[in-house]
Amino acid sequence: MINVSQINSRYVRIVSLAASRRVKDALDALNKLAAETAFNDFFIQSGHLERTYEQMLKYTLEGIEDPERDNVYNRLLVSILELTDRVRDFLLEKHSGWHTYILKREMQKQQMLTEKGIIETLDDLAFKTELDELLSEKKKAPKSSDLKRQKLVNDIFRHLWLNNEYNEVENSLARVVLKSKEFNWNERALIINAILLSGLRYWDQEKVMRLIDFAESGEQEVSARALVAIVIILYRYDSRIALYPEISGRLKILKDDLKLDKNLEKISIQMIRTRDTMELGKKLHEDIIPEVARLKPELEDKLKLEELMEEQEGEERNPDWESVFRESDGLYQKLDEFMKLQMEGADVYMTTFARLKQFGFFSELTNWLMPFYKENPDLAEIYETASDKFDPEIFIDGLIRTPFLCNSDKYSFIFNIKYLPDDQKQMLSTAFNMEMEGLDEFIADEKLSSGDFTFRTVIIQYIQDLYRFFKISQFKDEFEDIFSGKLDLYYAEFFNSLVSDLSIIRNIAEFFFEKAHYEEAFDIFTMLLKENPEDTELLEKTGYALQKMGEYRKAVSFYRKIELSGSPRLWVLKNMGLCYRKLDNYSEALNCYREASRLSPDEPGLGSIIGYCHMKLGNYKTALDQYFKLEYLNPGNQHILRPIAWCYFVLGELEKSDKYFRRVVQAKPDYYDYINYGHVLWALGKRKEAIEQYSQSLKDPGFGMNDFLKVMEDDKKFLIQNGVDRNDIPLLLDYLHYNSGK
Repeated sequence: MINVSQINSRYVRIVSLAASRRVKDALDALNKLAAETAFNDFFIQSGHLERTYEQMLKYTLEGIEDPERDNVYNRLLVSILELTDRVRDFLLEKHSGWHTYILKREMQKQQMLTEKGIIETLDDLAFKTELDELLSEKKKAPKSSDLKRQKLVNDIFRHLWLNNEYNEVENSLARVVLKSKEFNWNERALIINAILLSGLRYWDQEKVMRLIDFAESGEQEVSARALVAIVIILYRYDSRIALYPEISGRLKILKDDLKLDKNLEKISIQMIRTRDTMELGKKLHEDIIPEVARLKPELEDKLKLEELMEEQEGEERNPDWESVFRESDGLYQKLDEFMKLQMEGADVYMTTFARLKQFGFFSELTNWLMPFYKENPDLAEIYETASDKFDPEIFIDGLIRTPFLCNSDKYSFIFNIKYLPDDQKQMLSTAFNMEMEGLDEFIADEKLSSGDFTFRTVIIQYIQDLYRFFKISQFKDEFEDIFSGKLDLYYAEFFNSLVSDLSIIRNIAEFFFEKAHYEEAFDIFTMLLKENPEDTELLEKTGYALQKMGEYRKAVSFYRKIELSGSPRLWVLKNMGLCYRKLDNYSEALNCYREASRLSPDEPGLGSIIGYCHMKLGNYKTALDQYFKLEYLNPGNQHILRPIAWCYFVLGELEKSDKYFRRVVQAKPDYYDYINYGHVLWALGKRKEAIEQYSQSLKDPGFGMNDFLKVMEDDKKFLIQNGVDRNDIPLLLDYLHYNSGK
């Protein structure tokens, strides 16, 4: 028996084949999937499509001109995809056992009881009486807190959610909700969710058209949600959107009215931002457990050279770069870091409130995406907790105003408060009200009180609500997770057909770059470089992204392009030097750092890296001269003593090496310092003192015998070079092994 996973994987393959214009393969795969249904109508429809395609191929190959051929071909693809949708839905209803299909059957049974099983007009709906009552001009419409009204809205929600295709009834019903003044904004917002979930479950162009209707609404709470829903559905079905030119045509007409360029940017960035939600939650709510890397006794570790070179490593971002990524309105620069994260739309509370979704309120699917509004009947029990110490109305008003919590978390927050003792309620209420006073002052700013701030806040909160629904709700397994994958909306065909402004694409790339998503940033930067191949900052950032990805050779190639385009820049030279070091090409690295030092002769850190490169190249005498210059410029700097002492040791000037290493171990030595000084003492014939130094290194709890053996293996050539008998080395190692207890 076929299962849900197999149904979906085979469905995805057919869609992919159709998108790739492999029509014969798509029809073959469709026939095999249809065979799982044992429903003859599907075979009849598939056979008709097969014959249509065979005829089209015949006419084409015979050279018969047909001006309608492209249209026929596109309609054929549409028919294949729509039949595939029907087959998939049939199989899911039969085999999934999902709550969705249980509700669908219940809705159909209720409809049959009305003796109007076939719905042709609004008058045929099972809830037509309740709808008429709400819309009647003769009667006063029930308040939004009325339970009967709430049931009606839920019935409309289910009808629009569970119907596969939107015909005249569904289109009319959606328009009634949108146009009638009797429906409130929160009810319209809820119905947008129904259309979105219906569209994700089963494709229909009319669903997108209805969402565009809602996007045209003057209500920001409604329009913003509708735009998000449109983007999600278009992204989900991107491979077929070109077959429905009416959609892109209508959106292009409304491009200016809906501010599509900027709003698509906002939505894209907020969708991408969800990828960091779980990681951000861990950083904020868990202890940071450092990852201990395997000890590598590299020269820079042994001699603490990184403490000399850290200021000149080159891996820092170029200070000349401006933070090109901006939230488009630039309103949040005055905030501290945590508030900035919140206002940018970072989901800082996901992990906190994920544990507070156990209330009965969340057992109803619609409530996961319910806007937070004070008249909600589910808040009645909260209003009943009013006392001298706690005024729930003030608290709920504050929650409505705050942009920092999504709607789902606001409900979690308020239901949790119900169970707190009065004293804690009072304390929490006082603190919350103080925060809200500060927020009100902030929002009172002329720019922040503008409509764009509200619009963007709705986008952020709605996407966060959706994230919770698709990630942690008990219904999530019945829906494809729209937040999985790369969320590369900027590559989608629909996105590029609507957005012509390259600065929007650049802004998305800068967002990736700022958030250290270097692979995605690199992809977009290289795309932008095709338009501006000599843009120095783009070349720098592309190279830097590759560098952070560990692609050092490729990074150098981009840095070289900058070098060839004009005079070398200090930052580029230092980063190029770092890349060469990572590639163990110390000769080229040395050239880069020498040139950098010529441009900035007063940077002592560059001198230390030049000395380091000379040591890696075996030029110990030159390295020693370099470190002496540093010692002259920085008298008393303990970090310079190590490389000087080591160079003397390698050059065989043991007395001088002993003098410098003695100063090192008198300061703050670590296990490498003890080992290095032990080498010198052993080479001087002071074996007992050498063993004492080696033993001291092994007392460090973070340094084991295997680590010690690795260091000795690397340094053996220098010991032998300085007169130590190679046959004595394994004996000394075994002696230390016996006596160290490790």
